[in-house]
Amino acid sequence: MRITCDGCEKQFEAPDENAGGKIACPYCGDVNRVPELHTPESEGLPPDSGPEQHICVVRPAMFRAHPFRAVFIAMLFIVGIVGCYFAWSEQRWLAYISLVPSVLAVLWAIKWWIAAHWWIKLNISNKRVIRRAGIITRRSSEVLHDHVRNVEIRQSFLQRLLNVGYIGISSSGQDGIEIEVFDIPNPDKVKSLIDKYREM
Repeated sequence: MRITCDGCEKQFEAPDENAGGKIACPYCGDVNRVPELHTPESEGLPPDSGPEQHICVVRPAMFRAHPFRAVFIAMLFIVGIVGCYFAWSEQRWLAYISLVPSVLAVLWAIKWWIAAHWWIKLNISNKRVIRRAGIITRRSSEVLHDHVRNVEIRQSFLQRLLNVGYIGISSSGQDGIEIEVFDIPNPDKVKSLIDKYREM
Protein backbone atom coordinates (compact mmCIF):
# COMPACT_ATOMS: atom_id res chain seq x y z
CA MET A 1 0.00 0.00 0.00
CA ARG A 2 1.05 3.63 -0.49
CA ILE A 3 1.42 5.82 2.63
CA THR A 4 2.58 9.37 3.34
CA CYS A 5 5.44 9.95 5.76
CA ASP A 6 4.53 11.94 8.87
CA GLY A 7 7.95 13.58 8.89
CA CYS A 8 8.87 14.59 5.34
CA GLU A 9 5.35 14.14 3.86
CA LYS A 10 6.69 12.12 0.94
CA GLN A 11 4.81 9.06 -0.30
CA PHE A 12 6.33 5.61 -0.44
CA GLU A 13 5.25 2.01 -0.83
CA ALA A 14 4.77 -0.13 2.27
CA PRO A 15 4.62 -3.93 1.86
CA ASP A 16 1.29 -5.51 2.75
CA GLU A 17 2.97 -7.67 5.41
CA ASN A 18 3.71 -4.45 7.38
CA ALA A 19 -0.04 -3.68 7.67
CA GLY A 20 -0.89 -2.84 11.27
CA GLY A 21 2.77 -2.39 12.18
CA LYS A 22 5.45 0.24 11.68
CA ILE A 23 7.90 1.05 8.91
CA ALA A 24 10.74 3.54 8.49
CA CYS A 25 10.55 6.17 5.77
CA PRO A 26 13.20 5.50 3.09
CA TYR A 27 13.70 9.26 2.63
CA CYS A 28 14.04 10.65 6.16
CA GLY A 29 14.08 7.55 8.38
CA ASP A 30 11.02 8.62 10.40
CA VAL A 31 9.06 5.64 11.73
CA ASN A 32 5.46 5.60 10.46
CA ARG A 33 2.50 3.51 11.49
CA VAL A 34 1.10 1.41 8.64
CA PRO A 35 -2.71 1.21 8.63
CA GLU A 36 -4.54 -2.09 8.75
CA LEU A 37 -5.14 -3.72 5.40
CA HIS A 38 -8.86 -3.50 4.65
CA THR A 39 -10.28 -5.16 1.58
CA PRO A 40 -13.88 -4.72 0.41
CA GLU A 41 -14.33 -8.49 0.43
CA SER A 42 -13.32 -8.74 4.09
CA GLU A 43 -15.89 -6.11 5.03
CA GLY A 44 -18.67 -7.70 2.99
CA LEU A 45 -18.68 -4.86 0.48
CA PRO A 46 -18.44 -5.12 -3.32
CA PRO A 47 -14.92 -4.48 -4.65
CA ASP A 48 -14.44 -0.99 -6.07
CA SER A 49 -10.86 -1.39 -7.18
CA GLY A 50 -9.89 -1.53 -10.81
CA PRO A 51 -11.53 0.32 -13.68
CA GLU A 52 -14.82 2.13 -13.28
CA GLN A 53 -17.79 -0.01 -14.28
CA HIS A 54 -21.13 1.35 -15.44
CA ILE A 55 -24.00 -0.02 -13.33
CA CYS A 56 -27.18 1.66 -14.59
CA VAL A 57 -28.88 4.83 -15.84
CA VAL A 58 -31.93 6.12 -13.97
CA ARG A 59 -34.30 8.56 -15.70
CA PRO A 60 -37.35 10.34 -14.25
CA ALA A 61 -40.62 8.48 -14.65
CA MET A 62 -43.33 9.91 -16.89
CA PHE A 63 -46.77 8.46 -16.37
CA ARG A 64 -46.21 7.09 -12.87
CA ALA A 65 -44.94 10.45 -11.64
CA HIS A 66 -47.76 12.51 -13.22
CA PRO A 67 -50.79 10.26 -13.87
CA PHE A 68 -53.29 13.15 -13.98
CA ARG A 69 -51.23 14.97 -16.60
CA ALA A 70 -51.09 11.77 -18.67
CA VAL A 71 -54.87 11.34 -18.47
CA PHE A 72 -55.42 15.00 -19.44
CA ILE A 73 -53.14 14.70 -22.49
CA ALA A 74 -54.92 11.51 -23.57
CA MET A 75 -58.33 13.15 -23.20
CA LEU A 76 -57.16 16.22 -25.15
CA PHE A 77 -56.00 13.97 -27.99
CA ILE A 78 -59.27 12.01 -28.03
CA VAL A 79 -61.40 15.18 -27.99
CA GLY A 80 -59.57 16.48 -31.06
CA ILE A 81 -59.96 13.22 -32.99
CA VAL A 82 -63.66 12.87 -32.12
CA GLY A 83 -64.32 16.52 -33.01
CA CYS A 84 -62.59 16.08 -36.37
CA TYR A 85 -64.60 12.93 -37.10
CA PHE A 86 -67.99 14.58 -36.53
CA ALA A 87 -67.05 17.83 -38.29
CA TRP A 88 -65.53 16.17 -41.36
CA SER A 89 -68.84 15.55 -43.18
CA GLU A 90 -70.22 19.02 -42.34
CA GLN A 91 -67.39 21.51 -42.89
CA ARG A 92 -63.77 20.56 -43.63
CA TRP A 93 -62.29 23.77 -42.16
CA LEU A 94 -64.06 23.07 -38.87
CA ALA A 95 -62.62 19.54 -38.88
CA TYR A 96 -59.10 20.91 -39.24
CA ILE A 97 -59.69 23.32 -36.36
CA SER A 98 -60.99 20.42 -34.29
CA LEU A 99 -57.63 18.69 -34.73
CA VAL A 100 -55.82 21.49 -32.87
CA PRO A 101 -56.27 19.87 -29.41
CA SER A 102 -54.88 16.58 -30.75
CA VAL A 103 -51.84 18.31 -32.25
CA LEU A 104 -51.24 20.18 -28.99
CA ALA A 105 -51.55 16.91 -27.05
CA VAL A 106 -48.98 15.20 -29.31
CA LEU A 107 -46.53 18.13 -29.03
CA TRP A 108 -46.99 18.22 -25.26
CA ALA A 109 -46.36 14.45 -25.00
CA ILE A 110 -43.20 14.70 -27.16
CA LYS A 111 -41.86 17.60 -25.06
CA TRP A 112 -42.64 15.65 -21.88
CA TRP A 113 -40.94 12.51 -23.22
CA ILE A 114 -37.81 14.46 -24.17
CA ALA A 115 -37.70 16.11 -20.73
CA ALA A 116 -38.08 12.78 -18.95
CA HIS A 117 -35.78 10.60 -21.10
CA TRP A 118 -33.15 12.95 -22.46
CA TRP A 119 -33.00 16.09 -20.32
CA ILE A 120 -32.08 14.63 -16.92
CA LYS A 121 -30.51 11.30 -16.07
CA LEU A 122 -28.63 9.75 -13.19
CA ASN A 123 -25.61 7.62 -14.10
CA ILE A 124 -24.51 5.17 -11.40
CA SER A 125 -21.18 3.36 -11.56
CA ASN A 126 -19.26 1.34 -9.00
CA LYS A 127 -17.36 4.49 -8.00
CA ARG A 128 -19.66 7.51 -8.34
CA VAL A 129 -23.09 8.99 -9.06
CA ILE A 130 -23.36 11.53 -11.88
CA ARG A 131 -26.37 13.76 -12.58
CA ARG A 132 -26.44 15.00 -16.17
CA ALA A 133 -28.85 17.64 -17.45
CA GLY A 134 -29.35 19.21 -20.86
CA ILE A 135 -29.25 18.11 -24.47
CA ILE A 136 -27.36 20.74 -26.48
CA THR A 137 -25.68 22.40 -23.52
CA ARG A 138 -24.94 19.98 -20.70
CA ARG A 139 -24.46 20.32 -16.98
CA SER A 140 -23.18 17.57 -14.75
CA SER A 141 -22.58 17.08 -11.05
CA GLU A 142 -20.99 14.03 -9.46
CA VAL A 143 -20.38 12.55 -6.03
CA LEU A 144 -18.00 9.69 -5.30
CA HIS A 145 -19.59 6.81 -3.37
CA ASP A 146 -16.88 7.10 -0.71
CA HIS A 147 -17.86 10.75 -0.14
CA VAL A 148 -21.62 10.24 0.11
CA ARG A 149 -22.77 11.55 3.48
CA ASN A 150 -26.53 11.26 3.09
CA VAL A 151 -29.09 9.98 0.60
CA GLU A 152 -32.46 11.66 1.14
CA ILE A 153 -35.75 10.30 -0.22
CA ARG A 154 -39.03 12.24 -0.20
CA GLN A 155 -42.37 10.78 -1.27
CA SER A 156 -45.96 11.93 -0.92
CA PHE A 157 -48.69 9.39 -0.22
CA LEU A 158 -49.58 9.15 -3.93
CA GLN A 159 -45.92 8.84 -4.88
CA ARG A 160 -45.49 5.98 -2.42
CA LEU A 161 -48.43 4.19 -4.06
CA LEU A 162 -46.91 4.76 -7.51
CA ASN A 163 -43.34 4.03 -6.26
CA VAL A 164 -41.75 7.27 -7.45
CA GLY A 165 -40.16 10.13 -5.53
CA TYR A 166 -37.40 12.65 -4.98
CA ILE A 167 -33.81 11.64 -4.25
CA GLY A 168 -31.10 13.99 -2.98
CA ILE A 169 -27.44 13.11 -2.44
CA SER A 170 -25.09 15.15 -0.27
CA SER A 171 -21.36 14.63 0.15
CA SER A 172 -18.99 15.21 3.03
CA GLY A 173 -17.14 17.90 1.08
CA GLN A 174 -20.10 20.24 0.48
CA ASP A 175 -22.87 21.87 2.49
CA GLY A 176 -26.38 21.09 1.35
CA ILE A 177 -27.51 18.67 -1.33
CA GLU A 178 -25.32 18.33 -4.42
CA ILE A 179 -27.44 16.04 -6.57
CA GLU A 180 -31.22 16.33 -6.78
CA VAL A 181 -33.53 14.40 -9.09
CA PHE A 182 -37.32 14.45 -8.99
CA ASP A 183 -39.75 11.75 -10.12
CA ILE A 184 -37.23 8.92 -9.77
CA PRO A 185 -38.79 5.45 -10.13
CA ASN A 186 -38.04 3.02 -7.29
CA PRO A 187 -36.11 5.55 -5.16
CA ASP A 188 -35.51 3.02 -2.38
CA LYS A 189 -33.91 0.65 -4.88
CA VAL A 190 -31.66 3.46 -6.17
CA LYS A 191 -30.64 4.29 -2.60
CA SER A 192 -29.85 0.65 -1.81
CA LEU A 193 -27.74 0.46 -4.97
CA ILE A 194 -25.75 3.53 -3.91
CA ASP A 195 -25.41 2.18 -0.37
CA LYS A 196 -24.06 -1.07 -1.79
CA TYR A 197 -21.01 0.76 -3.14
CA ARG A 198 -20.60 3.25 -0.31
CA GLU A 199 -17.83 2.89 2.23
CA MET A 200 -19.91 1.90 5.23
